[in-house]
Amino acid sequence: MSDTMLPPGLQTDATGDIDVMVGILCKNVGNTVLHVLNMVNEGLHKHFSDYRKMIVVSDGFSSDRTVELATLFQPYNGIKKVVTEDIVKGGKGAGIKTIFEIAHAVNAKAVVLVDGDLLSIRPEWIYEFASPILYGRADLVVPYYIRDKYDGVITNNLIYPFTRALYGLDIRQPIAGEYGLSRELYETLRKHPLFPLDFGIDIFIVTTAAAHEMEIREGLFYLKIHESTTRYFEPEALLIPMFRQVTGTMFELARHYEDIWRGRENGRNIAPRECFCKEPAPVGVALEEITARFREGYRASEQLIKKIVSSESAKKLARVVADGCEFDSELWAKTVYEFAAHYKRTTPQEKHTVLDALKTLWLGRFRGYVLETADMNINNAERVIQEQARVFEKQREYLLSIY
Repeated sequence: MSDTMLPPGLQTDATGDIDVMVGILCKNVGNTVLHVLNMVNEGLHKHFSDYRKMIVVSDGFSSDRTVELATLFQPYNGIKKVVTEDIVKGGKGAGIKTIFEIAHAVNAKAVVLVDGDLLSIRPEWIYEFASPILYGRADLVVPYYIRDKYDGVITNNLIYPFTRALYGLDIRQPIAGEYGLSRELYETLRKHPLFPLDFGIDIFIVTTAAAHEMEIREGLFYLKIHESTTRYFEPEALLIPMFRQVTGTMFELARHYEDIWRGRENGRNIAPRECFCKEPAPVGVALEEITARFREGYRASEQLIKKIVSSESAKKLARVVADGCEFDSELWAKTVYEFAAHYKRTTPQEKHTVLDALKTLWLGRFRGYVLETADMNINNAERVIQEQARVFEKQREYLLSIY
């Protein structure tokens, strides 16, 4: 099709209608890509034997054997396979853009996205992601993973409460990383003017589906073991860039969809989810290092922070830094909203600086959450997160007044 931007060489190879496409996002995952391919292959063969199927491996310019191994892999008869480099450079979003372009070319009815280092994936997951899409029950399937109380650190204290408050969307892990998408949704996304090529892609997918009032469904996918999670212990290498990209995209979308969320009423009271299975492996927290980073970052950004937040918030934040007192959820919600309102008016050159200042305060709020939940199990910690989300909802009127 003329409006399709396919990788070189795929214009003739990727033809014909496909029912279920699984896109595998890869970059230097030579140690895990064959495992993921095997699980995807088994899932498609077992659960969709009568459907037209395709696996697409989109590689973000790996320097290891990822492409070689993916190319050598032979799926079951009846399952097409494409291995290609991303059509543009960027990150995870670039890989998803590549998969969407191929999906468009083959008119795929359902697209499943998984990472090439997802160690815990099972064949059944492919069915759980794709079947609600194929049966017309959902436009987007988002997993709910059982995670330690200190895992998902960006989600728990920022992405989840902000998204829930603005869009009334109770999807607990909106940036979980794996998704099932309908043709209507991926076509809407691929033509969207704010399509991000980096880690912002996850919140972009979920927010766009919510803003367009598409049917979003949450599934339970048990424990998640992700090879890249180990790199969270190197914050500057992964977690901090991820914070900038995810939060920046979230704020850009809030501006883009302002007319939609402004006219929405607050959601219903939501009961906390509970974990009754085996608890996940604990995630260590270097509290002293987080405290030091928070205080050091605050001193470096203090003047900018005072410019962005209200005088009342500035005084409370100063006390949190000076006395080590609690950085509570009410102060945090107001602070996030003040940054969102400021970000709306900032210049492109200032955006990274503003996001880095918020990142510092996020570390302060995470420190407060760790102290509050230190002696709690996973279910009691979840109640703290849910109460924080309710605070964000209650403070929504404040955002409307300053945005």
